[in-house]
Amino acid sequence: MNGFFKNIIWISAFVLVGLTLFLGLFIDLTGDAALYAAISRQMVESGDWFNLKINGIPYDQKPHLLFWLSGVGITLFGNTNFAFKLFPVLAALSGIYFVYRLARLFYSEKSGRLAALITGTSQMFFLYLFDIHTDTVLQSGVTLACWQLAEYLKNRRSGNFIIGFLGIGLAMLTKGPIGAVIPFFFVFFWLLAAKDFKQLFHPKWLLGIFIVLGVVSPTLLHLWNSFGWEGIRFYFVDNNLGRVTGDVAGSNTDPFFYVYNLLWALSPWTILILAALFFKIKSRMYLKLSDKPGFSLLSSVLVLFIVYSISRGKAPNYLMLTIPLLVAVAAGTLANVFSEPFPFKRLHFYVLQKGEQKMDPPVLQKSFQQQIKGMVLLHAFVLFVLFVLFLLSCLLLPEKKLFLLLILVAVTFFLLIIFFIVEPGSWARLIYTSVIFAGIFNLYLHLAVVPGLFRYQGAHQALEIYESTRSSGGLLKSLHLEEYALFYWPEAPVEDFSTWENFYAFLEQEEPWVYTNQIGYNVVRELTSQIDTVYVIPQRGMNEITLSFLLPSSRQSALKENYLIKIR
Repeated sequence: MNGFFKNIIWISAFVLVGLTLFLGLFIDLTGDAALYAAISRQMVESGDWFNLKINGIPYDQKPHLLFWLSGVGITLFGNTNFAFKLFPVLAALSGIYFVYRLARLFYSEKSGRLAALITGTSQMFFLYLFDIHTDTVLQSGVTLACWQLAEYLKNRRSGNFIIGFLGIGLAMLTKGPIGAVIPFFFVFFWLLAAKDFKQLFHPKWLLGIFIVLGVVSPTLLHLWNSFGWEGIRFYFVDNNLGRVTGDVAGSNTDPFFYVYNLLWALSPWTILILAALFFKIKSRMYLKLSDKPGFSLLSSVLVLFIVYSISRGKAPNYLMLTIPLLVAVAAGTLANVFSEPFPFKRLHFYVLQKGEQKMDPPVLQKSFQQQIKGMVLLHAFVLFVLFVLFLLSCLLLPEKKLFLLLILVAVTFFLLIIFFIVEPGSWARLIYTSVIFAGIFNLYLHLAVVPGLFRYQGAHQALEIYESTRSSGGLLKSLHLEEYALFYWPEAPVEDFSTWENFYAFLEQEEPWVYTNQIGYNVVRELTSQIDTVYVIPQRGMNEITLSFLLPSSRQSALKENYLIKIR
């Protein structure tokens, strides 16, 4: 009977996480996600799924795959948040299965299940499965490639070779050559560790390159047709090196940017993952325990991490493709730790020497046990602190919804009490508590906090006014703004001004509307005296969140003003 209750309680936790992810499909778009949605809509409406454009201008920054996935949803369900997100999220969720298979291949069935569970409930996955970026899909292609190439390196099956390079191709069709970095170095370090130099320089890898080029050929042809050789060079060289140097994007010189972003990206599992990776490295250094697949993968992630850190173009979402791979390596150690009091079965074959002192196996075993105990206590303490901070922040934010908060907290304690009764294992309790906390925290964000903050997006407010007050002939255009959600949501297409001739022609139409910032508002006032109504839009983009914006006492001072202008 206890087994039955345990299954029910675990199912409840998964339903909670699944509900959170499902609700994320309906949250509004902002920043890059809004841009990708606008491109996808215009792609569907034009019927040209090959030449990507935004407001008639050829687009070269990202390849096709994300737009194709979103385009299918828009074709089926219209211009909605759900339609844009559905298939990219399904593609991202496939990455959870791929990391399960990768960790299972490296270590064990239990390692695979842990890797999938931790990856799917990490904060980075919760965030970027409602705020869609190319990295949302990229991580699936990279993880698929690593899994299949690892299968090939172990078993030498041609099918794994082909699928592995298809995975690289899909990753590059999502975000460019960055999708090939980790798979390349993973294979390189694996063969280097095996001293298999014959395989390292085998001509069969050329076949893999041709497979990848075949997959990315739609993007290469689009760039050639739109930009010529400049487009091809941008895809392979400028868009990557330009982000490192800052010529294309970015000016961040903080070398530790990704270190502290990794801390929240892995939460609530941060302590366990980092400790497991530390034990993995320590077991290699002191116990000489070999883990060729794990260390090959970890080394490849480290190479990308170094490149990211020295790059001037930095963003937290760049880390997403590394999360499943770090978790896969850590899961091997965690599965051993969760299975027995002391994980290193081969310890009695080794003696650790430090300087002139020798530690015998019992002493070393006790040392590791103390470290594991400290890891568990620290993880539990961090969970408690995060829960307290979560409650305090819910009380401080204006979007309180205290009744919802009380219900969620009550459900949390009810599930934990039942689980602690039917499950005596301390490890299972720790894992379940982490899953429940991750689910409840993000469910409250999705239901109460994030929708309240999204109301301050300028495009959202402007469209509400415009669509509720315009006449049937009134058209809206944007001036001096990059709020791309404006081009995705409304039934009547909204465009940007390409030339001043277009602007003057637009003023001659019946009931023109203009959405703009302070600079654009001043320009419109100078160019026409036929202004009917000006709606002031106090707004702040979700990619500009600051503490002053979050706190109700200072929120108004953090808002900027845009203007929705109705012209006679």
